[in-house]
Amino acid sequence: MNLTQPLTVLLPLLYFLAASLYGMAYAGDKQPTWSTRAQRSVLLLAMASHLWLFWVHATKSDVFPVQGVTLTISAVALTTAMLFRFLTIRTPQASVGTLVLSCVGCLQLIASAFGPMTAGEGATPRDAIAILHILMMLLASAALILSGAYGWLHLVQYRQMRRRVFGSLFRNLPSLELLSSMVRRTALAGFICLTLGLNVGIGLGHARPVHEFRYGDPQVILIIGLWVYFGVIAFSRRIPGLNARRASTMAIGGLLALLTSLALMATNLSFHAS
Repeated sequence: MNLTQPLTVLLPLLYFLAASLYGMAYAGDKQPTWSTRAQRSVLLLAMASHLWLFWVHATKSDVFPVQGVTLTISAVALTTAMLFRFLTIRTPQASVGTLVLSCVGCLQLIASAFGPMTAGEGATPRDAIAILHILMMLLASAALILSGAYGWLHLVQYRQMRRRVFGSLFRNLPSLELLSSMVRRTALAGFICLTLGLNVGIGLGHARPVHEFRYGDPQVILIIGLWVYFGVIAFSRRIPGLNARRASTMAIGGLLALLTSLALMATNLSFHAS
């Protein structure tokens, strides 16, 4: 039985359902008592189903399953959800989960809509170094998405305070201090993973003369640019004039650039295949 198609259709729905359940936190005292347990259960179900999808792909081929544009976008979505769940095990952030899981749902919807979700031509065998490179880049992408999400919420909370609007949104969002700290911490995590992934990728490029490696390649320049960009955000506390609000704005810009590039990758693949 081919399980990839049902899972591909189901995953965006599960992530959007989880985002809706997390959004019930904004109801304050009117939040249903069952919603907290339900949001965790649905998110765990979504992640387990997502892992199952990649396991199905892994059993069908001799290559690492995170290959091809749509599978890569799907892997970024899964890694973002897992990293968010890990970061919020001890300090639940339901109001943040609404935004993060909505982004995850959109990414998975793009991956599902512009499939097929199969390993592309020239897929990498299960080489440990290549797998390390892929995993580091996935973790970096997930951390950068979270940094942008926290940055957006930081600006929302900041404007609420300036306008003296202390409604449900203000009460349920984390404090400015926590949001600004998470912007920098997730950017730092992304910076570290990008550092590892970039260096491993450069090493692989030099070790495989069949594929010519050039530092002037647009993809390499883009990754190096992101590395510098999020390094600035991560260490913004030590940079004069770069306060939390400006760092949050930069994180949002990085998030939009990353999401746009992933969407363009998927649509270009679809147009070229037609």
